[in-house]
Amino acid sequence: MIWLSGLLFLLSFTPCRGFITPSINLQNPTSTCHNPCHREQSTSLNGGLFGLDKNESEEPPSPPPNDASLPTRVLEIPVSSIKQGGLRFALGLHLVGLQDKGTWRANQASENVLDMFFKDNSAMFSLILEDDAIVIDRFGRPSLAYVLQESLVLHSVLDEINILAFEGDIEDENRLLRLEEPGDGIEKARGTLPARKA
Repeated sequence: MIWLSGLLFLLSFTPCRGFITPSINLQNPTSTCHNPCHREQSTSLNGGLFGLDKNESEEPPSPPPNDASLPTRVLEIPVSSIKQGGLRFALGLHLVGLQDKGTWRANQASENVLDMFFKDNSAMFSLILEDDAIVIDRFGRPSLAYVLQESLVLHSVLDEINILAFEGDIEDENRLLRLEEPGDGIEKARGTLPARKA
């Protein structure tokens, strides 16, 4: 026991040398010194407990630039008129028809949003019917398999939108959607996608 108290006595006079590891704070990556003698306040995840390390004047941190929860705009088709209910139903049926062999899973997220989830859960896309546009946003960090499959599905969706906008013996005012003039929104959107399989 005497040797333990002697060791503690010596340690009290020796300069402390801690070890440094990366902090686990995702918004502000820094180094944290694990040194018992170093009493500097930390910005780690538990730094705000019981009011310690709390800085009320700070703005909330902005998300990292590659945050998977933020959408990436894949394409946008401007429309001059849209019948959201009918278009959602028609495109929803088309997406359900693309659920082959468990690769994709369609879901109606809301009155104007249709989601398509990929089997590897790396990413998904949302087809959003806005008052003045049809928008497709991607969420997640897509795998290579996802990117290849997404291109095939989106070309098919654009084909269906083209049929609904232009084909058949339907008066313009009765169509589920009308494109903004000059009416080339579908082809411009198609130009942003990788080429389809021949």
